Amino acid sequence: MIRISTLASSSKGNATVISGGGTHLLVDAGISATRIRRGLEECGLCVRQLSGLLFTHEHTDHTCGLGVLSKKDNLHIYCTRYLGQDLRPTAPSATFSYIEPGSRVQIGAFQVTPFQVSHDATDPVGYLFECDGVKLGYITDTGRIMRGMDNLMQGVHALYLESNYDHGMLYNSGRPMHLIERIESNFGHLSNEQAGEFVRQIAHPDLQHIILAHISQDCNTPDKARCAMQQTLDELCLNTNLHCAPAAYRLPWINVTT
Repeated sequence: MIRISTLASSSKGNATVISGGGTHLLVDAGISATRIRRGLEECGLCVRQLSGLLFTHEHTDHTCGLGVLSKKDNLHIYCTRYLGQDLRPTAPSATFSYIEPGSRVQIGAFQVTPFQVSHDATDPVGYLFECDGVKLGYITDTGRIMRGMDNLMQGVHALYLESNYDHGMLYNSGRPMHLIERIESNFGHLSNEQAGEFVRQIAHPDLQHIILAHISQDCNTPDKARCAMQQTLDELCLNTNLHCAPAAYRLPWINVTT
């Protein structure tokens, strides 16, 4: 079994706990160290129990808690080599292990495969987590679905997927046009419609859970994201459990099995 709990997910901060086989991982640290510790406590964990801290990319809504978090506890950070160059000054006492997109790495009970995503960041990645035959896909901060991503996500039992914006709300948000163009570009974020289209590509009867993540607080709503994805699931005749990761509080444990 794999368990997943989001501590926060939005354009203002992201952090997720993934556990399986006695191994506990934290993906991103984009909220304060205090919130991360409190969230871990709500999960029945503490920082010292983490086998690894994995990062998707260096933007502050995914890394801002790292500096303070690394001062009290020894962290083992997994990230790409180029991202490590950005993060090392923030966490000089941490242990770094470099990962390469497409190359599987063993972290405790998990086999973890990082893969490239398309975002305006340093070598951004998503992840495939595998433990005891259970597969969890983790995709956030990508402006498009890249070639091969659908093949890698075939057969996942759960999917953490960005559903960042609604087109109408984006254009009525009052944001400057250059920012709107950045968000909907190939190096920005996935819209509700793009998230649904990707699920169409990988859908199968054993897809138990979808967690809609990184929902913009200005250009989307959980109801809009959920409604768009539910329509896709209904058309596919899937009974997949649909969740929206909250921006400001923890999404309780979701259990994923085979």
